[in-house]
Amino acid sequence: MNNDQYTTLFPPPPLSMTYWTGDLQYIENEIKKYQFQKNSGNSISTVNRFLDDPTFIDLRNFILNFIHRYTVKVFRTRQKIKLTQSWITITNKGENHPRHSHSNSYLSGVMFIKSVTGSSPLTFENHLRPQQLYVNLHDGGDPSLPPNEFRNCDIAMEYIDPIPGRIVLFPSPTPHFVPESTVDGERITLAFNTWPEGPFGSEKDLTYAY
Repeated sequence: MNNDQYTTLFPPPPLSMTYWTGDLQYIENEIKKYQFQKNSGNSISTVNRFLDDPTFIDLRNFILNFIHRYTVKVFRTRQKIKLTQSWITITNKGENHPRHSHSNSYLSGVMFIKSVTGSSPLTFENHLRPQQLYVNLHDGGDPSLPPNEFRNCDIAMEYIDPIPGRIVLFPSPTPHFVPESTVDGERITLAFNTWPEGPFGSEKDLTYAY
């Protein structure tokens, strides 16, 4: 039994979340053995294949199983997806992670290893709703109208609280960022990229890659 959650992130495909219930303190202790360098706004590990370390085989397999469930449910395929690169970022008070998306990746993910109350959320941007082109038809809200079950298609931003153990999986082209931290304490995350294992696609539909 898994505890995966799905939510439509603007237009489909959706974002999905699950939770790692393993020993986060152990992972944090192992992370502290790695070297870090300044990134654009915070610090990033010099190692970019973190999940290739045999020490984290259980976490790696957990993430791969999560990705498999996602592709079966969302894309209706059992195509194997492999982890490519994985790295750690640390954000302290006054630091941030600027807006970006993940090139040369199919699905990307973020796992929250450590955070404190008030840590900055992972923020996704609706890139299909540019402010300069958006026509706002809302008149302040009419309680007689039905509930907005498609709210995620209408909002500009989606905020994900950095709850330790939470893993977020999303389409790699989706723009996202972390606002400047205003609280004392480290915010430690594991990020990863993926790619389909070859071959994939359809020869009949002329989408075959090998």
